[in-house]
Amino acid sequence: MRRWLLAMIAATMTGQAPAQEIRDVFKQMPDSLVPYLTQNNRLDFLDFLDSNMKAEVKNRLGGTSEMTGLSADSLSISMSSTLRTDLFLMPLAAPVDSVSSTVVMVETFLTDSVHGQSRVSYFTPQWQRLAATPPLSDVQQKRIQACCLQNILKKDDEIVNER
Repeated sequence: MRRWLLAMIAATMTGQAPAQEIRDVFKQMPDSLVPYLTQNNRLDFLDFLDSNMKAEVKNRLGGTSEMTGLSADSLSISMSSTLRTDLFLMPLAAPVDSVSSTVVMVETFLTDSVHGQSRVSYFTPQWQRLAATPPLSDVQQKRIQACCLQNILKKDDEIVNER
């Protein structure tokens, strides 16, 4: 019993917190960053997926938004037919101002199969915008670039399938 108590005290003093997941960060996301969704919408997405249901909600603009993917470090939401938002929680190789991970938000705006543009923003896990691009590995940078391209190609496939 004494060893167990000492181990618990030692673990508490080291300050090691459990690994953070994207779902935890997503719950705390400010409404101003996703004007389509309320906090209840975001929580509903997670509840629906946890219950093996389709994660679809009525958004603030009267349309439908759907969370199409969720893993420990990323999620994807189709906000509307013309906006897709992807979030990634990525560890940094070296801490920047005591921040050891970053949230990457990729918003892809689609008008048709030829025109699409992605905007990439970086935040701390507490949703403070980072002024500069944090140091990311080549693999992480390629993952972000692939996401931007994939969103545009996916929209192209949807348009072709509608014809």
